[in-house]
Amino acid sequence: MRYTQLNEDVAKDIAVFYGGRFQPMHKGHHKVYMDLVEQFGSDNVFIATTVSKTATVERDPFTFEEKKMIMNTMFGIPENKIVQTQPYRPDVKLTGKNPDSTAVVLVFSAKDAGRLKRGGFLRDYEPGAEMVPSDQGAYIYEVPIQEGGMSATDFRTAMQSPQLDQNQKMMKFREFFGSINASVYNFIGKRLNAGAS
Repeated sequence: MRYTQLNEDVAKDIAVFYGGRFQPMHKGHHKVYMDLVEQFGSDNVFIATTVSKTATVERDPFTFEEKKMIMNTMFGIPENKIVQTQPYRPDVKLTGKNPDSTAVVLVFSAKDAGRLKRGGFLRDYEPGAEMVPSDQGAYIYEVPIQEGGMSATDFRTAMQSPQLDQNQKMMKFREFFGSINASVYNFIGKRLNAGAS
């Protein structure tokens, strides 16, 4: 046991933040979310997303509210489980939980988790181990990539492509989300200038 561990508190609650740009969220992301809900409980799992100050229309076409609408409509994720906060430094207060007694688990794919430096404040998540509250540390939980590593960039490119007709774009939409919703399809098409009517 390290000396610093002797002075650390033990968290009584947990907030699991699945972070990302989600421009937009796809069915692989949704599968990760549902796996987290199964593991940690629906009251403890949150989507952490925001739009960067350096965002570009090409890379980040959807606002936070639009991303939330897509997640809620396409996947039924409750709006109160989607918080506008930095994925790498989420604000626990936005979940309604007490930061002084809540451990924070940051969930990323291996690609994104590799950007985080472990040691000191950031530690690897270990199931069943005692955890410290959010002011004393955070835990990184790597999850496998789902659905063959679907790409939101590829989806946006396809929806904008003049080479694809509406039927082909609808097929891309269904492949990406797992189902069709006409209002979301039309919204995304218009937002990406794909010519959907």
